[in-house]
Amino acid sequence: MRTALHAAFAFLVFTCVANADIKVQSATHPDISPDGQSLLYVERGDIWQVSSKGGLAIRLTSHHASDSQPMYSPDGKQIAFISDRTGSSQVHVMGRNGGELTQLTFHTEGYSLQDWYPDGRNLLVSGTRDHYWRSASRLMKISSTDRSAEHLLFDGYGSEGKVSPDGKQILFVREGERWWRKGYAGSRSAQIWIFESSTAEFTKLVDSAVGHRSPVWCPDGKAFYYCSSEGAQNGARNLWHFDVASKQATRITEFEDDLVTTPTISRDGQTIVFSHQFDLYRYDAGEKAHPQVIGIHIRTDDIQSDIHRRTLKKASDAAFSSDGLEIAMISGGDLWVMETELKEPIRITQSPEFESDPVFIDDGDAILYVGWKNNEPDIWKVERADVSKYWWQNSDFKRTQITNDSEIESNLRLSPTGKDVAYIRGRGDLWIRNLESGQTKLLVDSFIAPRFDFSPDGTWIVYSKTDNDFNNDIWISPVDKSSNPVNVSRHPDDEYDPKWSTDGKIIAFSGRRTDDELDIHYLYLTDEDDETGSRDRSLKKSLETFKKSRKKQSQSTSKTEPTVKKSEKEPKDRIESDKADPGSDEVKNTESNKSESTVATKTKLPIVRIDFENIHRRLRTISVPNGSERILGWSPDGKKLIFTGRVKTETGTYSITFPSDLAPKKITASTGVLKGWLKGPERILWLVSGVPAAQPISGSAKTYPFSAYQELSKSARYQAGFETAWRIMRDAWYDDNFGNHNWDHVRRKYLKAAESASDPSAFAKVLSLMLGELNGSHLGFYPASDLNPTLDGGDEWRPTTAHLGVRFDPKFSGPGLKVRDVIPDGPATESGSEISPGEVILSIDGVSVDPKIDLTTVLNGRANRNVFLKVISKGKKIERNVVLRPISYARARSSLYRKWQDDNRAIVAQRANNIGYLHIQGMNWSSFLDFERELYDVGYGKDGLIIDVRDNGGGSTTDHLLTALTQPDHAITVPRGGGQGYPQSRKVYATWTKPIVVLCNQNSYSNAEIFSHAIKNLKRGKLIGVPTAGGVISTGTARVMDVGTVRLPFRGWFVKSTGEDMELNGAIPHVTVWPRPTEIPRGIDRQLTKAVKVLRQEIKAWKSQKTPELRKATDR
Repeated sequence: MRTALHAAFAFLVFTCVANADIKVQSATHPDISPDGQSLLYVERGDIWQVSSKGGLAIRLTSHHASDSQPMYSPDGKQIAFISDRTGSSQVHVMGRNGGELTQLTFHTEGYSLQDWYPDGRNLLVSGTRDHYWRSASRLMKISSTDRSAEHLLFDGYGSEGKVSPDGKQILFVREGERWWRKGYAGSRSAQIWIFESSTAEFTKLVDSAVGHRSPVWCPDGKAFYYCSSEGAQNGARNLWHFDVASKQATRITEFEDDLVTTPTISRDGQTIVFSHQFDLYRYDAGEKAHPQVIGIHIRTDDIQSDIHRRTLKKASDAAFSSDGLEIAMISGGDLWVMETELKEPIRITQSPEFESDPVFIDDGDAILYVGWKNNEPDIWKVERADVSKYWWQNSDFKRTQITNDSEIESNLRLSPTGKDVAYIRGRGDLWIRNLESGQTKLLVDSFIAPRFDFSPDGTWIVYSKTDNDFNNDIWISPVDKSSNPVNVSRHPDDEYDPKWSTDGKIIAFSGRRTDDELDIHYLYLTDEDDETGSRDRSLKKSLETFKKSRKKQSQSTSKTEPTVKKSEKEPKDRIESDKADPGSDEVKNTESNKSESTVATKTKLPIVRIDFENIHRRLRTISVPNGSERILGWSPDGKKLIFTGRVKTETGTYSITFPSDLAPKKITASTGVLKGWLKGPERILWLVSGVPAAQPISGSAKTYPFSAYQELSKSARYQAGFETAWRIMRDAWYDDNFGNHNWDHVRRKYLKAAESASDPSAFAKVLSLMLGELNGSHLGFYPASDLNPTLDGGDEWRPTTAHLGVRFDPKFSGPGLKVRDVIPDGPATESGSEISPGEVILSIDGVSVDPKIDLTTVLNGRANRNVFLKVISKGKKIERNVVLRPISYARARSSLYRKWQDDNRAIVAQRANNIGYLHIQGMNWSSFLDFERELYDVGYGKDGLIIDVRDNGGGSTTDHLLTALTQPDHAITVPRGGGQGYPQSRKVYATWTKPIVVLCNQNSYSNAEIFSHAIKNLKRGKLIGVPTAGGVISTGTARVMDVGTVRLPFRGWFVKSTGEDMELNGAIPHVTVWPRPTEIPRGIDRQLTKAVKVLRQEIKAWKSQKTPELRKATDR
């Protein structure tokens, strides 16, 4: 199956040109031939060739995998490219016109193709290996003719490398936001550098706040072209020319909007091709004329059908009829119905959009759901065309539109009376609608959708609501709004999922009140029920038992009525006994049958009474240690509360019985979403992993697996997916200025392109460009593979490149491989497999090795295997055999993090023995626990502490860190015979009140930036390093039908002292120090050494502060 991540954003917009041709409006990864006559590009995961002036394109590769990054050799006779057809991105070469392929690389960490060397015998590539724990991608040189060792150019990160015409210099890019982001200005903006191979020197050539990328050399090697947004008011990116000697930059194109990307130049420098939005342009540098769009066509035979066929086996939502015999469900975005014997789904709707929220109404004669018309979602009602037949016997259905507005409706819930439906409208408002009159009423005004439930008589509603401090409380409100809502939880931690018991006496919900423990909480709604003790309940139960028993005895002695068999008195539940032959056309749902069913299912609604005075004080807790409970609902008699969670390390679905047996009892190891109940015996109707099922309180479940056959238009689906993603951002993006764009105009700009996307990766490109208009952080679209073609066969067995837990000395010439260092906690540190720095590995699995060998010839294989080494000891020249179990490169990079920390502590210790150092890897709970421990580990006996948040991608623990670092210092304690201090047990966390310095950089992101801003604004310490990224928005995710997932930034953060948005406003250090390439991997950290120097001064000032003399009471 084509891998979406490697499809290189292949993209087509189709318009009719002739009967046999399709116009390619946009293609990716262009590369122009040395003579300027031909052009390579990527579309649909394959490589194509066309005249550089346009015309009919010819497909050069055709494979279900993704081929990308094609580049002509300097003589134009070969094409190098990247393909993932072997399971990872590898370099291949083929002839100019396609044909036989040769795979050059085999390292399973993969490659990106950068450029050819001018002699045609080597290629410039990049790959992520084991050079650093973060930003581990490196530029490397490999042979273009055969399998060879990788030659590292320099030990520093870089991308978009280009080799100079004489082969002696490399242009490359450092930093850089995502290519599709429009208008970013900040510390992460891309910089263009040059590397001199002969001297190993680096020079930064182009650097400003807006970013510069994609350099390509001019033929004379004295200048280059690149892409930049310099001088653009709206983030437009143009083609620029830069003269290396004079440092003069000149803008070439004059686009007022959108992005110029991926320029490529002919060897004579006369022809340049680049991408702009969804077109390829040709620019004749000699004539200096305006760039012209290149018209490319392909044959209709070269494209796949727009029709996608698939078999659906999972539902995203479902509703059961009251007798459990029929199911309305959403699968593949359509509404289906089926019964529980044949399990053959009948399709009710067929639209490109995703229907949702099916609900049976009118005693099962109709279904409410959220459907679509003219790209707008509304509530719809569907009925059977032939009411004398069951749902699953109908093929035609009548649809009626209930609501008609531009807002999104969701989470439909039918009132117990059956007369009203409650639903969420827009971002989070809770509305109710009378199904007969059509009258609507706003029940809850909220910016986040509340979780809610009706009282069993339909007169009240209980819901969880989020306030401006993002605290969720549980509220009760009358449906008629005759009185104000009442907060029944009143707690600063979050409460969720309130459920009203079916007897109307109890409300239960889940919430956090102790540490991170999520428990079940409940309250009786009347004082009488709350005050009834266990003896009272036992007495009542005993009396009920006696009454029932004595009544039966009295009836058994009566002769007025004949004895009736149980089977005659109590018919079995319809799911077992009332089934007609589902295959018979004679089955009719007659009016008499219908009325009998209706009478049988109607029940008298309980009367709900509530004593509101001090209702929150009646709250009780059922604590399940180390659990995380989610309430599903109540049994029909209101006695059993059903929830999912983990009890005694076992995850599953449990019940507790009110009021006497509150110990959880396991029902099943499965978890699901409750959709209804059946009586006699009690069964849960629910959706488990997308499959409808009936689960008894004890015993095995009966599942209703299905196969629904769906045919859809991919182009229509992509259009609907685009509309959905656009609408999600319209309603939730935190800034209603939308990056100072007209969001409706943005929709019109990209809609046609989305409809014409050829595959998930092409669709992702369109969505990404739309999101790029917002110029925001925490944005991104991640395509699903649901609409990819299904391939025959399973996954192949593929080798993995093993890591031995050691890194080799690049200066050692052999024989063997000299160990430079050993990775902490790696396989070479384990007992019996130890290898030390300076030792030499002579062979791997019996094969002699040296620095010139491609190590993948001996390291590729199964992930879990032993590797046999022959090692010669340092200095002693004694050979020994070592057997070790290798690790992955990802694990090796993770282990390098610890080494980097230890190295930094050593640097600090060499310069100041009274200063400690710690790094916070992420703003998550595990990192916070490490921080709290290390406050004493590295801070013990120290006068100052360096806290490093460089390369910290964010999270949520800033306030916990600040609690530890800004604890009020209000008193001093002195025990008899001891010294001055303060009881640590009285503090919330381990604390640090001595001087600190915080290190930050361009990769300090999100919550790490909030922390940096706070340290500076609270004047807790100095910031050293590089301005942070300027990417601070709270984000979530939203599903975009079945085409992918979009990140959803919804909450802005503002500096309290200035009121300024932290987005695009990074924390500025007191002292700015930019590292140069290769410095930090070589152990040269000027940011860290500067931090030591500044902290020394802070400690000196701190020690000079006067402290009061302590006087005992007896000294006064």
